[in-house]
Formats: sequence, C-alpha cells, structure tokens
Amino acid sequence: MSLRLEAEQAMGLRFPERNGEAVIRFEETMEVPHGAEVLMRGLYRDPEDIKKGFKNLHQETANLLEILMPRRARLREWLEELPEQPKEAESFLRETSEKIQHQDHRVSQLENELISKLAESSLEDLFPLPLSAFATLSYTDPSVKIFLRTLGRLAEILKLSPEVLRQVVRVHFLNSLLILAGQDLDGQSFQRGNEDAILIGIASFFTIKHLKKHPPEFQHCYGEWVKAWGGKSFLRLIPQESSIEKARAAMIFWRRNPELSWDDIWNGLHSFELEKVTSPRALSSWPVR
Repeated sequence: MSLRLEAEQAMGLRFPERNGEAVIRFEETMEVPHGAEVLMRGLYRDPEDIKKGFKNLHQETANLLEILMPRRARLREWLEELPEQPKEAESFLRETSEKIQHQDHRVSQLENELISKLAESSLEDLFPLPLSAFATLSYTDPSVKIFLRTLGRLAEILKLSPEVLRQVVRVHFLNSLLILAGQDLDGQSFQRGNEDAILIGIASFFTIKHLKKHPPEFQHCYGEWVKAWGGKSFLRLIPQESSIEKARAAMIFWRRNPELSWDDIWNGLHSFELEKVTSPRALSSWPVR
C-alpha cells in the first residue's frame, strides 16, 4: 500500500482526484529559504573571529616548537657526551626553561580564549528554528514544499540519517496536506481558517502512529526534527495513548465545525466510551454539517 493510501485510510479522508489521480501538490527543492541561513552557515556566532583564534594559536604553538626543537637536539647530544662546561649547560637550560614557560603561558591563554568562544557557539544558539526553514504549507492553494538542503544540514549537525529524516518529514507533511486539502468520505471538505498549532498537532499524532511500524530510528529522527523547530508542545495536543479512532473522530469534527474549538471537541468526545465514539447514534447530536 502506498504512503498516500495509508494516510487516507488512517485518517478516514481522501485527496481530491482528477482523471482518477489524486491531486497532491508535493514539491521537494534544493533552495534555501529565509530563516535557514543560520543553520546553513553553521553554529558559530562570529566565524571570522574563530578562524582568527585558531590562526593565533597555530602561530604561538609554532613559536613554542621553535624553542623546544633545539633544546631537544642539544639534550640528545648530551646523552651521548656530557657538555664540556657545566656552566654553559646550566645557562642554556635556565634560559630555554624561562622561554618555554613564557611561551607555554601564552599558548594556554590563547587556548582558554578560544575555548570560551567555542562554548558560546552552541546548539542552544541555533535552535529552535522556524518550521518554515524545513518546509512550507500553503492554505490558499493547498501544497507543500520541502527544503532538502536544510534537512540535510540538520541531519549532518545532529548525526541523523538524511534519508530517514527526509522520509519522516514527508510523512508529516503528507498528513498535514491531507488534513488541509482532503475530503471526508461523504465529500465534505476542510472549513476552518489558518490554525497551524492544531493542524501540526493532529499531523504529528498520525505521523508517530505511522512511524511505530518502522525501526526505532524513524521515531528518533522525527523527535529530533520536531525538537529542532520547537514543536514538542504540539505533540501533547493528542495523548499518544489515544486511539486512532478517537483522534480521527475529533479531527473530522474539528475540520467541519469552525465554531467549535479543538478543546471543546476533544473534551466532548472524551466523555463518550470508545465504542460510542464511532457510533452514528452517539454522534447524532453533534453539529456536523
């Protein structure tokens, strides 16, 4: 069964068809959208300053080696034959020791400064990113555009499989598009306005349910992606222990009744027993048009 058919079956919705083909505007692109620039640039607040820090540290380390290498060669000579003048050896060791201490202090100072700058350039400065950095979902002309380069960059940073990440994001946005553009089995279409939080929450619930049929890596990739754009709160819209049937019933009511809030619908359904939720008699009093 195709991914599209699985989504339609799970939600009890179907995409509109034209000449027997589902009408799905689903695009993947290599462009980098506005809002993803920081992700693509990397984790550094000031990359040029970091480069300068490494350059200075490299130079001072080279200076330290210039002191150490002659000292090492002279010590090797003295292993084979003692120096002719003890005072000369004492003076040499004292002088080079002072130089090494001074240069070592300089290298340690630069290392600590660079460590501090690197510590400031952390993942906390990068996340959360806007969801639009990874994909856009259009309400006016229902469609999805997924930005593959930003997904690939995220996979690189978080050490995730790029292909698995791409697949789980596709599932999420296919579910989102189905909720937005799909029709009920009786032909009723979506009637609400732009309500991103609820749409994302419902799509996330059905995505997680779908991914449970796959290896744990898929759920892990999805969870890391959701955290990257600050979407963890949306996962609590529908408790994961809820049944697909209950979520489907609430979603259909929500799509068809703009005067009711999601909380009104969910709390109302919660008062029914599961077997009554899917019963036409139990739902006959609900204002479904």
